[in-house]
Amino acid sequence: MIGKVKIGKSFGGICRYVFQEDKQAQVLDAEGVRTDSAAHMAQDFQYQQAQRPGLGNAVLHVALALPAEDAASRSPAQLSELLREAGRAYVQAMKLENTQWALVQHFDKNHPHAHLVVNRVDNDGQTIADNFIGQESRRVCQRLEQQLGLTVAEQRGREQAREVEPTHRQATAQTPKAQRDADWQRARHEVANALKHTAPYAGSWDELQARLARHDVQVQPSTHQKKDGPQVYGVVFEKDGHRFKGSEVAKEYSASKLQQTFAQHQVQAPALVQHADQAAKAYEAEALNRLFQEQARQAQEKAQEKAQEAARQTPQVPAQQQAPSRSQDGGLSL
Repeated sequence: MIGKVKIGKSFGGICRYVFQEDKQAQVLDAEGVRTDSAAHMAQDFQYQQAQRPGLGNAVLHVALALPAEDAASRSPAQLSELLREAGRAYVQAMKLENTQWALVQHFDKNHPHAHLVVNRVDNDGQTIADNFIGQESRRVCQRLEQQLGLTVAEQRGREQAREVEPTHRQATAQTPKAQRDADWQRARHEVANALKHTAPYAGSWDELQARLARHDVQVQPSTHQKKDGPQVYGVVFEKDGHRFKGSEVAKEYSASKLQQTFAQHQVQAPALVQHADQAAKAYEAEALNRLFQEQARQAQEKAQEKAQEAARQTPQVPAQQQAPSRSQDGGLSL
């Protein structure tokens, strides 16, 4: 499941968008706002927004999309119910229960999706923070995929990124912005794939950079000076002109998590080296044994070939002549 987050200013504009007739809009669920028209819904959002007149970007808009695979075995009614369940679970997981929101499904695209409109001014007149909300949305969607038994979009994206052909998002992008987003997503998945096969075997930032260079990925740790020397507090990865914070790639690739991985590798490295040496020795012994067996087999075959050749070259002994016998008339005959 994908939860693409945007922050906006106009409740009137977003409500008119979600209620468009050509989208075949269907309100699935709502809290604190009327759902009979775009105008009434916008008025309700704006009334609560007025408690924070200085907050310009009060609109939180989340596009919740399910992969096409999840639609294959479900009826339209079942898909709508699944989107409603996913929307409510998303609101709860993102801690948005104490504010107004509305979930509206659209039917203008092949994949099932709905638009969640949320007021960033909550019921108590407090502002809902939007710091790192995109990253949190991604993590919540990954948890909901497991909770609801949905296709894992992140894993699916990483698998597509391993192919030479464009990903589904790249192939279906219809605007320059959609193309840029699709390219950004592919590069992010490629960085994740590269880190999966390099980070567990690196003991430092330099080792990680050396390993990632083979995948055309650059590592840029961010440091600040401390009394005991520079300390890394963040990391950025770059590929094909796209830049990603470590936590944007995946939570296990933040600077702090990677440094834990380095420390763990340094502790395990001696044991790993010993294990590798033992495996190499065992392999060498097995290889020598196979070599000796092959040499013995070849020697046996050569001996058999020589014996057969010698047998062919040995002259044949003529058949023994019959002993002479005496004929009836007393003469000798053969």
